[in-house]
Amino acid sequence: MNTGGFVNRGKGVVIKGLFVMVIFSLMFSVGDFLLYAQEEESQPKDIFEFVVPGSLGRIKELYKGNTDKVIVYIQDAHFNYEAQNNIMNILDLLVVDYGLKVAGIEGAGGVIETDYFASFPEDDIRGQAADMFMREGHLSGPENLVINKGMEYPLRLFGIEDIPLYKQNLKSFQDSLPFKNEALSFFRRLNIALAQLKTELYTQDIRDVDTQRISYDLRLTSLNKYVEYLKDNMDKKGISDKKYPNFAKLVSAIKIEETLDFILAEDERTKLLTELTNLLSEDDIRKLLDKGLAYKNEQISASKYLSFVKELALSSKIDFKKYESLDKYINYAKNYDEIKSFELFNEIEEADADIREKIYKNEAQKKLDLLLRGLRVMERLVEIKMVNKDLAFYNKYSEELKTDAYLKFIEEQANKFAIKVNLPADISYLDVYIPAWVDFYQVAGLRDEAMLSNSLRILKEHKQNTIAIVTGGFHTREMTKLMRDRGISHIVITPRITQNIPGPYFDRLTGKKSALEGLMGEINSAVFVNSPN
Repeated sequence: MNTGGFVNRGKGVVIKGLFVMVIFSLMFSVGDFLLYAQEEESQPKDIFEFVVPGSLGRIKELYKGNTDKVIVYIQDAHFNYEAQNNIMNILDLLVVDYGLKVAGIEGAGGVIETDYFASFPEDDIRGQAADMFMREGHLSGPENLVINKGMEYPLRLFGIEDIPLYKQNLKSFQDSLPFKNEALSFFRRLNIALAQLKTELYTQDIRDVDTQRISYDLRLTSLNKYVEYLKDNMDKKGISDKKYPNFAKLVSAIKIEETLDFILAEDERTKLLTELTNLLSEDDIRKLLDKGLAYKNEQISASKYLSFVKELALSSKIDFKKYESLDKYINYAKNYDEIKSFELFNEIEEADADIREKIYKNEAQKKLDLLLRGLRVMERLVEIKMVNKDLAFYNKYSEELKTDAYLKFIEEQANKFAIKVNLPADISYLDVYIPAWVDFYQVAGLRDEAMLSNSLRILKEHKQNTIAIVTGGFHTREMTKLMRDRGISHIVITPRITQNIPGPYFDRLTGKKSALEGLMGEINSAVFVNSPN
């Protein structure tokens, strides 16, 4: 959820005053500021040929539907300054090279009016002021871009929210905040109590599976090693990985890697390119060089580059069997590229649950693991880290995850095994707190439908075929599902983030003032006190 952009957020007048104040201060201290060069208009390229420079981000998914409408879906990392800069540059590439004219942003509704700011004549000063506001969380990357570029820039911004739903969602979040630390403390106490029961209830088989999961969670075991462990157990217990496509792709890539001679593959690549250049036309050689340059500049992945090389080789009647190691490497790289990490980690948790289901000896063991998983899900719920699958799990087992169910199970098992357990007397308040977070996520789901509908409406009203939308990563899974179900073509892009520096996201959500706002408040107060009226 984005509350950073200031237009249509109910604070326009205040922000305009702040912006003017900053501009006047910068007029007397103009420094170097990187502005994006305006390029001459050219014929827009095919949007499905869009490549994202590796320095800016990467394409996570490309889907061609059955309509002529295309949504470029950019995942937002709210108020992360690096991400916002990269989103700016990605959007600018779409405008300059692909003729993008409209973009939608989360957290606002209607037309995003930026003319007041974009019309300031001093480019350097306007750019510095906009950059400062983006750092503070008052401007998003798209807004900064349009202000930076000035009045002639062709991109128009729109809010794609249903504002009543957005406000309800924000209120749910704000209502839940006072209870967050207490809820997390209660979860820790329940976790300790349930962990005490593992010694008595777990068999050695369950204990082994649990130890591996904990080791992985604590990063003592690598992802590949843990996946290999799970796959080995699944095979022994007759569990198919067909319902876990990303898990299966990773397993396949790991197996190829174990037998792959990377040095030989590189040697074969060099030999193949030498053979190709003697057979290709000048046009094909130029295409090959372009692809090679794009790969070198991190604009396309290794698998896309090498798959293109392989296609040229096969079309030139080259026997690819003699390049066995290179072919193996291409398949290896493809498997890695096709893995959706967001879904992979969900599948890993489900695979772990499938294995446990095969080795339970009684209902108490099953109940213990259900309650432990419930705690992990509710912790993510409170930390605003929940994914859609977590919400589905919670909704399915909500009655079994009530505090009374935890207390009853713990008391029964503790008495049975003479284990002393100490829990807070007021822990049942969890049943009062949790609904606020559940409401937050459920309303967020309703917002997904609204944001997609509004995006399509903007395309229709402005007679465009392509729109870029920028929303938080939580919305990605449901939004892409909605688009696939409707046959809407889409490209999902993740901006590059190399530094996880905390931004002012939660300050903006909770209404906490920035230093700049505080200064403006003091100025306004002084003006009011000294005013003769």
